[in-house]
Amino acid sequence: MKRDFSGRARFRTRTSGPPKYFLIDFGLSRRYDPSVVEPREIPIWGADKEVPEFQNSNEPCNPFPTDVFYVGNMIRKDFIEPKRGFEFMEPLILDMVQQDPSKRPSMDEVTERFRTILSDLSHWKLRSRVIGKEENMFYGVLRDSLHWLRQVKSVARGVPAIPIPGSP
Repeated sequence: MKRDFSGRARFRTRTSGPPKYFLIDFGLSRRYDPSVVEPREIPIWGADKEVPEFQNSNEPCNPFPTDVFYVGNMIRKDFIEPKRGFEFMEPLILDMVQQDPSKRPSMDEVTERFRTILSDLSHWKLRSRVIGKEENMFYGVLRDSLHWLRQVKSVARGVPAIPIPGSP
């Protein structure tokens, strides 16, 4: 449906109309003085109840490794476990969800490692279809055929595998 409810919206792939994803905290955010390198906070329970440092303690802890855990666990639960094709992310995600918060990478390290991982992937891997582990084989073959037909057209038109936001 179009935004003005005047009819159906035009179908666009993620390559032709790249989405923007925002990870938000629904009001649980805090602002810290930049001079404080390792702030301490009493645990604030969000939707993810698996944070190891919260399991047996209400002692103040550094919230930044907890944020790394939250993002890593979300990627693990929403992409790696139920889908095929994200194996290349597993080493990074396993580091992000380590039991010991001091062993988790910082978010800057996560970002840099992800850029490196991305740069090592082939264009065909970047164009691969995300497949649910429970997907029906018949529908999978049909979806694969349609997907790769679109991808061949995109390659022929010179559309990059990872779209640049704001580009035509």
